[in-house]
Amino acid sequence: MKAKVVCGSDHHGRWLTRSLALLLLGMATPLVTSDPAAAASCYSRPVPAARATGAHWALRWLDPDRLRQVSTGSGVRVAVLDSGVDASHPQLAKAVDRGWDVVLDEADGRTDCVGHGTAVASLIAARPDGDAALVGVAPAARIVPIRVSEDGSGATSYRDVTPARLAAGIRRAVALDADVIQVSFAVGSNTAALRDAVADAAKRQIVVVAAVGDKTAGATYPAAYPGVVGVGAAESSGHRWTDSGSGPHVDLVAPGVELVAAARIRGHVAVGGTAAAAAMVSGAAALLKARHPKWTATQITNRLLATADGTPGGSRNDGYGYGGVNPYRALTESAETPGRTPEPHPVPAAALNPTRRPGLSTTTRRALGAGASGAGARVVGGGYAGAAAFGRRRRARA
Repeated sequence: MKAKVVCGSDHHGRWLTRSLALLLLGMATPLVTSDPAAAASCYSRPVPAARATGAHWALRWLDPDRLRQVSTGSGVRVAVLDSGVDASHPQLAKAVDRGWDVVLDEADGRTDCVGHGTAVASLIAARPDGDAALVGVAPAARIVPIRVSEDGSGATSYRDVTPARLAAGIRRAVALDADVIQVSFAVGSNTAALRDAVADAAKRQIVVVAAVGDKTAGATYPAAYPGVVGVGAAESSGHRWTDSGSGPHVDLVAPGVELVAAARIRGHVAVGGTAAAAAMVSGAAALLKARHPKWTATQITNRLLATADGTPGGSRNDGYGYGGVNPYRALTESAETPGRTPEPHPVPAAALNPTRRPGLSTTTRRALGAGASGAGARVVGGGYAGAAAFGRRRRARA
């Protein structure tokens, strides 16, 4: 039986008006890669987006300047299973290594027809660029693009994403010496191939982070597999995003609404969804791996869970998991008992009263909105959904 793949954002995302088109993951117009050799596989060439400047709520929350004083993710390889990555973007040009294109079954992965993988990769490892409103959580990490999709257009986005492709992508990431694997998609089928690929990555001490899906019910994969960090999305208030998937497979939440990310070629767009949130956690895992290179995947995962900012009820639940990821706590606090429910911490004060938009100037917001609607520079992504019960019994690990 064919695996069910649903892009939550595709069904439930909404365009904002021209002031700043919130380009929610899963609403894509296929875009051409800037690489002429690969252009034939895409549909149309995008117009470069406007450059966004100024701070926005996610940066105020995560405080990348403070994080960089402790770790930058240097030397860590993060494989991004997505639609490819456009390595020509100025903030990614020095961050992207050669990966693998599962769609064409050939080396590279630096073709992105829809912009999703480029946006996700930038949230992980975009290099600082003056007053740009974008900087990755781990701005010295290396991106290994693993292209598992070329779709993304209209209401049937990502029909080409299957458990087999995800399994093949994870195995390629392992072969390419990834330290962290970001899986932006989720499927509703628990297949032996995907399960075994994840198990192999875990055996090789690779941290696997996966989106739990947008507007989903029930377990999604690979987020529901043992050892995988399943990530949901949070709003600037610190509350769970309404469309974020929930269930026992949710381990953490992270900023996932109105995030500034890299557009194709250059410039920025605003994105949201659980794939974007997962990218934040992948970046945090890269920071930990760089600071503690001898740590196992289990140690890194447990540190992220143990130092989360807790939940509204103070204990683990299906909406928030163990709470909001806190990279700085993970980097600086002493080790806690693995699997222990973290003490609740207040939402950062800077995020309590955020601006309605990501802190961009009126001129930049107007340009972003016009550029997005005029160029079709829509960004895709997010989690995919399915149903099936999966009990998580992985918290009491040594």
